[in-house]
Amino acid sequence: MPPPAETFGDAMRWYGRAAEAGDPQAQFYLGYIHDRALHGANSMSDALSWYRRAAAQGEVRAQFRLGLLFDTDPRLPRDPAQAQTWYEAAAAQGHAEARFNLARLIEAEDPARAVTLYTLAAEAGIAPAAFNLALLRINGPDEVYDSAEAWRWTLRAQDLGAPGAKELRDRLSTAFDE
Repeated sequence: MPPPAETFGDAMRWYGRAAEAGDPQAQFYLGYIHDRALHGANSMSDALSWYRRAAAQGEVRAQFRLGLLFDTDPRLPRDPAQAQTWYEAAAAQGHAEARFNLARLIEAEDPARAVTLYTLAAEAGIAPAAFNLALLRINGPDEVYDSAEAWRWTLRAQDLGAPGAKELRDRLSTAFDE
């Protein structure tokens, strides 16, 4: 075990050595440091390089971060196919937010799989997943339509504090009463 870093520079050198030696956690953290400009100027190319190296070794946080960058980060051109690839990798390892984001990406073309992914994410406490699942269950195609499940997930979304869940509950309550 190396001695604790006394300065930021010491920490950066330690991360750099560990990352170069192939440590996926150090590679992730080094990518994050470049991504968030914690070491001066932002370097997206360095961030992507370190994230990719870590992700290739199965580092789930790096896989998720890559998905997020290609999905929503304004510093990069949006690339849904790349985002999906990385979300798939992280979701396969049980990453709840990756499951939610993947479900959101594939909902239109594969609503049944989106239901499964939203369910797993909602069960892990991701409030927007419960809300989206309720919407998909009530507004989706016949293969996923289930008003009882929509009601159940609306209540769960409300319990989790999802924005719009109370309003959806009120709308469903009115519709069910008719």
